[in-house]
Amino acid sequence: MQGDEARTLLGFSSNSHPTLSQVKEAYKRKVWESHPDLFPAQEKPHAESKFKLISEAYSCLLSDTVDITDLSKESYGVIM
Repeated sequence: MQGDEARTLLGFSSNSHPTLSQVKEAYKRKVWESHPDLFPAQEKPHAESKFKLISEAYSCLLSDTVDITDLSKESYGVIM
C-alpha cells in the first residue's frame, strides 16, 4: 500500500504528514466505524475487507511516521 492511499483511508489528505498521535487517533476512529462485529451478517464480508485495509494503512503510516521521527532525531543529534 502506498502512503497516499493509506493517508486517504485514514481520513487525511494525500499530501499531508500526520504525526504519530494523529495516525493513532484516526486509526482508532476508523477501526471503530468499520469493525465487522458491529454490522449485520450480510454486511460482514465488506466490513472485514475494509477493516483489513484500515489495519494495513495504519501499519504503513506508522512505519512512515516512525522513520521520519527517527530521521529528524538523528539530524538533531539525539542518540537512541
